[in-house]
Amino acid sequence: MINIKNYKNVKKKKVIIIGGGTAGLIIAKNLQTKFDVVVLEKNFFKSYPLVYKIPLMIGLLFRDRNKKYILNREITLKNDRKIPFFESNILGGSSIMNGCVHMLGSKVLWDRFLSKFNAGYKDILESFEKLYTFKKGISGKINLSTISQGIIDLEFIKTLHQQGIPVGDMNFSDEVACGSIHVTTKEIFRSSVLSVLDEKKFKIFTREKVKKLVFNKQGKILGVITEQGKIKADYVILSGGVIGTCDLLLRSKQDKEYRGMEVLKNLSIGSGIKDHANLRVNVFTNQEIGSLNEIEKSLLKKILLMLKHLCRKPTLMKGTGASSGVHLDLDKDGLIDTRIQIVNFTESGRHGSDGKYFSEKPGFSFSISLIKTESKGELTLTGSSNNLNPRYLSSRKDVDLFKKALTFCLVLLKEKPLSDYVLEIENKDEIETKPEQYIANNIYSGHHLIGGLQNSIDSNFHLKETEGLYVCDASVFEDYVASNIHSSVALLADLFSKNFLAKC
Repeated sequence: MINIKNYKNVKKKKVIIIGGGTAGLIIAKNLQTKFDVVVLEKNFFKSYPLVYKIPLMIGLLFRDRNKKYILNREITLKNDRKIPFFESNILGGSSIMNGCVHMLGSKVLWDRFLSKFNAGYKDILESFEKLYTFKKGISGKINLSTISQGIIDLEFIKTLHQQGIPVGDMNFSDEVACGSIHVTTKEIFRSSVLSVLDEKKFKIFTREKVKKLVFNKQGKILGVITEQGKIKADYVILSGGVIGTCDLLLRSKQDKEYRGMEVLKNLSIGSGIKDHANLRVNVFTNQEIGSLNEIEKSLLKKILLMLKHLCRKPTLMKGTGASSGVHLDLDKDGLIDTRIQIVNFTESGRHGSDGKYFSEKPGFSFSISLIKTESKGELTLTGSSNNLNPRYLSSRKDVDLFKKALTFCLVLLKEKPLSDYVLEIENKDEIETKPEQYIANNIYSGHHLIGGLQNSIDSNFHLKETEGLYVCDASVFEDYVASNIHSSVALLADLFSKNFLAKC
């Protein structure tokens, strides 16, 4: 391994990117021809075993008690419930761990967000064409596929259509529509941000945790401090995600020796953080529907499912269980605020955190995510660690939206042809009579953190009060532009790269 402290290319200016996740790797790929680029990644592993690269099999990583590749922390809710929050311990970050469902999002919301950066939706579409492809055999891009629809998906779509909701492209969310979802996968294996690294010329150093940032008296970034000591750079780009980036800046803000306390003292760091709260409604069916509940308890069905997938046949293995969805404007303000997906299994707690992973009866779930999330929390330091508190449901508007979503689900389940398959709705009485109690007792993290630095960067993604220090990751979003942030972060990283290359 090259000693990073001595690694340099004297012909080019040096850029250190902190974080080898969705944003960091795309930025590194884009900047590598003009700059001497080094990526510092704190995670331990460069990859995981091949079997987990089959999309559906990624769920097994969440069951691993040793949590080797995925780290688990607990978040305490205001009713003292403790829910799991998972963090990647692999190069590629959340793109590797939880980046299967794909969604580009809303033109209106993108334009609103990007106005700060003197850009717009057309720029995002250009980046989308550059980074993603639905075509087979294309290298250097993130491959997308459309999930095939099973029995319940077809009845779900028919029932929605009867209620006046048209079939549409679920890649976008400007109109009320339903349809099959998109996932980041090739024919057999997952696709991710690592797929764009076909011509990698930059250096990646894993297990390299950056401790502090180094500034001069004028606030110019000089480099970083790691366990190997000081590493000099002309530019530093923070792409460690909400937790990683905010943690580093908060620690640097406390530091006198390298002037972080002086330079960063006026900046808001770690406040205004959001996460999609995820809510499930479990439905048991009166017949087998090909759900994972049925497949889980049958060795023969598991083998047949795997063989079909390896033969490139459409199966549930191409995704992580979700197959179709609907975008809704439940508060009737003209903007899509909620996405509900069909998940082809029922479980006790997200990722089985409250008990069994899959119920013994055939069934499916409605997975509810709020695109318009008003609740805000913070990330604070607690000694050598940090404390994440998104303050789920702290906004009354979020509770009301969830209540509307639950009502929508119950109405849908009473309508034909979907109702013909319903045997039992788990906790139906509580959903109907005590919806707020059900929501409080059953929400989980959506693992889609944003915010923390949204008010501390300028139109060039430059961290205010500094020189040469930039931020590009989920921490710069104030609101969601889509219900899944994997593509949001990837597209923003490409936009940032164009800006950086033009001005540095």
